[in-house]
Amino acid sequence: MSHILIAGLGDLGGGLARALSDEGHRISAIRRSPRAPRGVQVYAQDLVRDTPLLPPEPVDLLVIVMTPSEYSEAGYRAAYLTAPGRLLDALAQRQPLPPTLFVSSTAVYGDLQGDVDEDTSPAPRRYNGQVMLAAEEAISARAPSTAVRFSGIYGPGRTRLLRKVEQLSQGQEAPPAPVWTNRIHRDDCVGLLHTLARRWLAGQTVSPVVLGTDNHPVSNLTVYRYLAELHGWPLTLEEAPPSGKRLFSRFIAEGGYRLRYPDYREGYRGLSQVL
Repeated sequence: MSHILIAGLGDLGGGLARALSDEGHRISAIRRSPRAPRGVQVYAQDLVRDTPLLPPEPVDLLVIVMTPSEYSEAGYRAAYLTAPGRLLDALAQRQPLPPTLFVSSTAVYGDLQGDVDEDTSPAPRRYNGQVMLAAEEAISARAPSTAVRFSGIYGPGRTRLLRKVEQLSQGQEAPPAPVWTNRIHRDDCVGLLHTLARRWLAGQTVSPVVLGTDNHPVSNLTVYRYLAELHGWPLTLEEAPPSGKRLFSRFIAEGGYRLRYPDYREGYRGLSQVL
């Protein structure tokens, strides 16, 4: 079986590590903490500050799933440019760089309006999208790679939206303007990464960009009303035509990956007792 190195072992990286380990692959991981799922060999370190410590065996696939230590331009640069760059430098001294899966974000599309898919040219205006796009380009210039651009991720432990709806229902926030929202369940993020990893390991052709979204764009107000109803919270919002971008993943639409939660309502029903 193959040897996969995962840089970043949080929710998504840890879920992918478990899925690949269950198939018998050898999994090594880099994270600041020594904690890891069973069967995963961790090389605890901070790639921004420490000299990269790598497993002795050749790596067949590299997965980069970084999280910034702070949500600022400096934090993003450290997590998505400095850390991956230092990792690739160290790995390149030992072997030809392997195929690389890089977890990116739909922030690279900035404030585009209308329908957006993998063929849409990025247009980031804020630092987060600009840094993510720069990271995609830096990695793809050095190794065969796929940038997976995830839209809004929801699922267990991600309660910010639910808390917002609760505050709206209690009159603690003013009703927001209607905008298109795009999301994908945490389990589908892991499933999509698993599918792409298996394709790279099998030597199949993999697109350099895959958009990770559930192909169900919906107005934020529609989602708020649904979640309020699901929890029995009183909430009245006037619907109006939303603005913003509607994200569509051609890879998913064409059968590259089958969503477990193709509709936000299915995904949120299982989270109705979070609060």
